Amino acid sequence: MKKTTSKLFAGAAGGLAVLGILIAANALVSGVRVRKDLTAERLYTLAPGTVQMLQELERPVTLKFYFTQGNPNVPTALKNYVQRTLDFLRDLAARSGGKVTLEVLDPQPDSDAEEWAQRYGLTAQATGGLGMPPDLYLGLVAVAGTKEAAIPFLDPSAEPQMEYLVARLVQEVTQSRRPRIGILSTLPVLAEPASPFAPAREPDWLFAAELKKSYDVVPVATAAEAIPDDVDALVVVHPRSLSERTLFALDQFVLRGGRLLAFVDPMSLASEQEMDADRPRPQLASDLNRLTEAWGVKLEPAQVVADLAAATPINVGDGRAERLPAWLSLRGGENLDRDEIATGSLENLMLPFAGALVGTPAEGLELKTLARASAEAVTLNAYLARDPSGGNLRSGQPAANAALAVRLTGQFKTAFPAGQPALPDATNETAAATNEWLKASAKDGAVVLVADSDLLVDDYMARALNFFGRTLYQPFNDNLNFVLNLVEQLSGNPALIGLRGRGTFNRPFDRVLAMEKAAQERWQEEEEKLQQKLAEAQRRLNELQAAKSEDQQLVLSTEQKAELEKFRQERFETQRQLKEVRKNLRSSIENLGLALKVLNLAAVPLLVAAFGIGLGWRRRRQSAA
Repeated sequence: MKKTTSKLFAGAAGGLAVLGILIAANALVSGVRVRKDLTAERLYTLAPGTVQMLQELERPVTLKFYFTQGNPNVPTALKNYVQRTLDFLRDLAARSGGKVTLEVLDPQPDSDAEEWAQRYGLTAQATGGLGMPPDLYLGLVAVAGTKEAAIPFLDPSAEPQMEYLVARLVQEVTQSRRPRIGILSTLPVLAEPASPFAPAREPDWLFAAELKKSYDVVPVATAAEAIPDDVDALVVVHPRSLSERTLFALDQFVLRGGRLLAFVDPMSLASEQEMDADRPRPQLASDLNRLTEAWGVKLEPAQVVADLAAATPINVGDGRAERLPAWLSLRGGENLDRDEIATGSLENLMLPFAGALVGTPAEGLELKTLARASAEAVTLNAYLARDPSGGNLRSGQPAANAALAVRLTGQFKTAFPAGQPALPDATNETAAATNEWLKASAKDGAVVLVADSDLLVDDYMARALNFFGRTLYQPFNDNLNFVLNLVEQLSGNPALIGLRGRGTFNRPFDRVLAMEKAAQERWQEEEEKLQQKLAEAQRRLNELQAAKSEDQQLVLSTEQKAELEKFRQERFETQRQLKEVRKNLRSSIENLGLALKVLNLAAVPLLVAAFGIGLGWRRRRQSAA
């Protein structure tokens, strides 16, 4: 008896000792955060470019995360999104090397936190239904010294772009000056300088006017022989007939780490508008092949992409609209890369008479296709591309998934190995002796090529509205957003240029979706049978009605009564089968859900029990031996 009691006390003491050790260990490691990202898309891992940018910040940044706690109307999905956002922000602060501090604030009604949220311009959302006052804040503010910037509302639909949005916010409050954007264009993109002696000038194109709101925009002459060093990104529009020395200036700009966004075009509609009887016919095509061929990519000359899957309805006169295969309407997900920041949120791009970019990137460069045609696309010459009938597509050259916009990043090689081209009255040797030039990239550069320039034209991106004497624009596609997104990426921190979206955080239940799809297909099949039976019964009734004499038109015959009764029985039986399909679907989904719950609840206890039984059995065998 004493021996048994001693064993019990020893066991209890051992259990208490183990419990004490666990409590002490928990207290010691409670402040240690250990995370392991096991998702296939690395959803919870910061990109190296983001970490690099954070650690290179010149001044500390405070991130203020505003979220209204305790709101009973907040759905569970939004709470989960808030938790994921908080985890991301904490990880970002932890990886910044002390450069970023995170503050979590609860803007309750009439509190100081709410007052500051309103000062920062955060937008409150109503969660209590129609007519209820706003009661939910969910926004982010970045503060660095006297500079501040905010995301008024963290939209859950933009979660895949969260990393880029926050990195851009941090960059906005830490940059010492506004980025400078150069525009080199052979089209009147920028308005001529005002003059009291000149007639009223044409305004800036819409995209240029929008750029001026956020950047310092400077014109670059089409005959420029050097690009200013303070230009962060250069936008080139329809570069037709550029001189060799101007092309060399673009080449050297890219090689010293400049970012270039070029809109080339096999057939420019904007150039056609310049036609005048007193002037020579303008050049409709443009390219930068003299440069880009050295980088492994070129625009197919005089070839326009035609794609029936992306054809756009165009007014051809007389009130008629025809779908023009060469006037492309690209759709998000099908033609635009959803993983890319610049195109991930876009739904529709309009590219009139775009070209195809072909080739393989040169050594040291990485190519990413941002926009592409469908697998049925072909290329046509400019004359055939204007035909809306689509009959000419059979004579086109196959161009499956033709690249319409690409990004090149990495180490570029010069397209001018002999140096700067000589002036007309000099030789290459003289130019080479008096000038130094780069033969390869001094640092990583980035070039985006878009095979269309007409997407920048106001008429092809927005509708002009007259509002009390002022002209306002209403975009009808994402052309403007596309251009602004590209400029924003190229003008920012180079480490963020290739930053991709973080994928989707909502995991679909593939088996449930497959079951629902199969049931839906079966339901539609049964419904089609019912409709066929209904049509057949109606046809039979009409035949019987037509066979009666005029004085019996309002009286049901015996055959009609029998036919109606037969139809009622068939309709009842078919509807019963449809209900059975839906019932079985619900039952299958519920059984699957129950099995998953049982597995989740029982798996760990069963594993622990199995481990204990196995350990006990092993010890018994050892003691017996």
